Amino acid sequence: MNYFIKNKKKNFKKIRYIILTGILFFTAALYAQSGKETGDSLNYLTHLPADSLEIILRKPNLFDNELYYIYKMLSNLYLQTDTAKSLEYARMGVRLADEKNNPFWVAEFYYNLGNIYFYEKPDSSLYYYEQALTMNKQAQNSGAKNIEDMFFLQMRLFYNIGTMNYNHGKYEAALENLFKALKIAENINEPAEVARTCFTVAETYLRMSNVGQAEPYFRKVENLYREVNDSLGLADVYNELSYIYNEKEDYRKALEYGEEANRILSLFPDVPPSKLMDVNKRLAEVWLMIPDYNKALAYARKTVEYARRTNVLPSIADALYALSTVYLKQGKYEESEEIAFQALATDTADVFLNSILYGNIAQANIWLGNSAKGIEYFRKTTNAIRAYSNKNFQSSLSEMEVKYDTEKKELKIADLEKKRKLMVLLGIAGGAVLLLALTTFFLLWRRTVLKRKLAETRIKQLEQEKQLVATQAVLDGETRERARLARDLHDGLGSMLTGAKMSLLEMKKGAKLEYNDVERFDKALGLLDDSVVEMRRVAHHLMPDSLSRFGLKTALSDFCDNYPIISFTYYGDKSRLDPRLEVMIYRSIHELVNNALKYAGASRILVQIMQESDRIAFTVQDDGCGFDASNETKGTGLRNIRNRIASFGGNIQIDSKAGEGTEINGELGIKN
Repeated sequence: MNYFIKNKKKNFKKIRYIILTGILFFTAALYAQSGKETGDSLNYLTHLPADSLEIILRKPNLFDNELYYIYKMLSNLYLQTDTAKSLEYARMGVRLADEKNNPFWVAEFYYNLGNIYFYEKPDSSLYYYEQALTMNKQAQNSGAKNIEDMFFLQMRLFYNIGTMNYNHGKYEAALENLFKALKIAENINEPAEVARTCFTVAETYLRMSNVGQAEPYFRKVENLYREVNDSLGLADVYNELSYIYNEKEDYRKALEYGEEANRILSLFPDVPPSKLMDVNKRLAEVWLMIPDYNKALAYARKTVEYARRTNVLPSIADALYALSTVYLKQGKYEESEEIAFQALATDTADVFLNSILYGNIAQANIWLGNSAKGIEYFRKTTNAIRAYSNKNFQSSLSEMEVKYDTEKKELKIADLEKKRKLMVLLGIAGGAVLLLALTTFFLLWRRTVLKRKLAETRIKQLEQEKQLVATQAVLDGETRERARLARDLHDGLGSMLTGAKMSLLEMKKGAKLEYNDVERFDKALGLLDDSVVEMRRVAHHLMPDSLSRFGLKTALSDFCDNYPIISFTYYGDKSRLDPRLEVMIYRSIHELVNNALKYAGASRILVQIMQESDRIAFTVQDDGCGFDASNETKGTGLRNIRNRIASFGGNIQIDSKAGEGTEINGELGIKN
């Protein structure tokens, strides 16, 4: 019975373990190297759990190397626990690497994607590994400094592709890629990777029933593990050497290596039960060949004990088969049959294992004298072997058919390639001429459209600039005229009225007037006083003296204090502004308040100003009758206010509904 059949399940688990260990080792090695490249500042991330890394990832303004490092760690941390998240972070890493045009980063994240799909979608896994090799080669050719990292990644890619071929029975392809990985590992002086790869090469030769070529590679692994004092690794090697010498019928050496492997494992309290199961099963097989059935039985029972601890049904069934075989050799046919039935009840997925269990049951019943039952199970054995053979034959036949079809298609393709090349050349020439003509036409049309759009845009800009200049000129003229009128009223008419009052008072002192005349005289003086007050009020509103002397806050405070229903607040910076800007804001608020008093019938008016270092905003809010804001452009007052604010680069917003009051907000920038 060859090695492939006897150790199929064990070797699949072993290779899976080697692959996962390799992935973790590779991740740790890259983290260590990344720490050298990015500095010790990122070393603190290495030992953080996934949730902590995700919290860090939400921070703003992370550097590119930090994002790369975190994406890579999260993709690896979630590899065995949450495939969806591992896939998400690997793809985020690919996007980052593409944005930064870093082919080595792309290769690393493609490697991660290949690891994610390794067992579930081998075709996808192989695609990403090959893409990673291409990008890694591109990175090597770019002359980047981290050439050692690139060789290390290339080695791991060849190793993983080789193990994938191994798992799918493509042993020649497996060896080809494994030897490439081994060559790189030796060149970059990575003893652990050399040992791991040699071990897998040896396992592949055993799968091919080539014991002679497997042994030298196990010996090389043995020497490497001795140098680094890897006892558990040595136990694995000794277990495989035990099998090799058992096949060579050198049972003494087979026993020595098996017992040494068992001794080493007994020194470690936390050894996985699967390893102990393998070693004890190997010793049971050796003692069967010596033969010493009692010792074989003791090891077979231990094999079953450790197999049950793994809680893996195929392993338990395999261990029970070994125990059934020992009982059969001992002549304990009833026990052998019973254990064989237990194995069948445990797991029936392996057709070949079922066939040899049926064989044990058949032999036991023949020795017990139950010939009918024995013949029945011999037929089951034959049918199971035929089913197993057909399955493998159909698989091989399918591969042959695919290969034949591929070769036939390649011949047809080669025959058509010459014709296709000629047609392609003609098509390319014609297409190039057509494309050139279309491109020329498109560029001319595009140039014409752009020139027209630029001209239209420039005209609009000039019109807007003219309008703003005109509005600003009007405002400046209005401001100067208001100041002049206020000054003339105050200095001219005000002085005249005051002089008239003083003259009348002097006249009253020297004149003898009747009572009625005195009453009319006093009434005239009162009217004169009212005229002076009104003249001063008008002059003040035309251009408040407090505005030019003390600024916007004082002027507006004086204005609002004249009306009990107005509440005025001023927030923020109180520094003076451009005089023209202060006049414009004052006049705008003055007009908005007058509108609320005249037309809205407001009982409460709120005026607020907020000034910051680079902007100023104001609000005028009332509880009056409101209006339809969509029709506000029909009135000249609000339109004038909007134009004034726009001329200073500001904007105004009006929020009003009939019966719900009005709120008007303006905002302007302040140029220092």
